Amino acid sequence: QIGVNGMRFVLGIVGSLVLLMFIYGGFLFLISGASTNGKGETINRGKDVISAAVVGLVIVLASWLIISFLMSSLGYNSSGFGSWYSTEIPSQTNSELRSNNN
Repeated sequence: QIGVNGMRFVLGIVGSLVLLMFIYGGFLFLISGASTNGKGETINRGKDVISAAVVGLVIVLASWLIISFLMSSLGYNSSGFGSWYSTEIPSQTNSELRSNNN
């Protein structure tokens, strides 16, 4: 449970940071048109910010995929337990409930 909550927290923070970096990079692109330096330094800085955000997002998603693959290979995705990253408890069917009550 702690690992699942931690993973959700980290992915939420990373998603928020990537969104902020995209906004910041886009803002740099917008203000680069009014730039008086003429060298395109602001454009290059905006490109670098957006590129770094994309690379960071790819690294985080790739690590999640690797962990997901390893956990399912170890059997955490089988025998009715659901996905390893899910906190839902599998529910019993009606026939199982009747047999437990008798």
